[in-house]
Amino acid sequence: MTGCDFKSSEDYHKEANQLEKQDKYREAILLLDKAIEKDQKNIKALLDRAVDKSIIKDYKGSIEDYSKIIELDYDNGLAFLNRGKNKKRLEDYVGAIADFDKAISTKGGELFYMDKVENSFVAIGFEFDIKMEEIKFERGIAYYNIDSLKLAFDDFNFSIQKKYLLPDSYYWRGLIYLQYNMKSEACNDLNKAKELGDPDAQDLISKNCK
Repeated sequence: MTGCDFKSSEDYHKEANQLEKQDKYREAILLLDKAIEKDQKNIKALLDRAVDKSIIKDYKGSIEDYSKIIELDYDNGLAFLNRGKNKKRLEDYVGAIADFDKAISTKGGELFYMDKVENSFVAIGFEFDIKMEEIKFERGIAYYNIDSLKLAFDDFNFSIQKKYLLPDSYYWRGLIYLQYNMKSEACNDLNKAKELGDPDAQDLISKNCK
């Protein structure tokens, strides 16, 4: 008999994961299409397809998948964060900031937030939780690109306090200091970025730090 497909959504998902390990993302997407066709509520398959689409630079397609996940699970912080990253790649900075704000709200809010951890008694979505410093770092870049420098500065300060991506965080804060013509502070941050391995800091140091 032809036309019979006895594979489950999870079967296709597992096969796709094997292809992803071989960096065969386009082929994996085809299997994830089948996994999602079998079970449209397979959030993990949707997440993997969204990630794969990002890797092959299909940012709009990735955004569509993250939007589907959010429809199924409005507290999915990872989906909001990653959708925001893709909007940022498409230079939709305002839309990205809105998603980063929503990602923060899934953790409780700006000031009083909680990192979700695995709990055998209560399902609170720990699988899709993300660190506050990652969200704020990404939001800081978006703020910078719409000239909201004070808000960007606050976000990079937070990521530095949390020791998150220090070379990049110092680099971006150094850029903001340059915008404010605070060259001493800018050069201090840029030199820290360089010492920590940021590849772009030296060019700015050469131009601004005599």
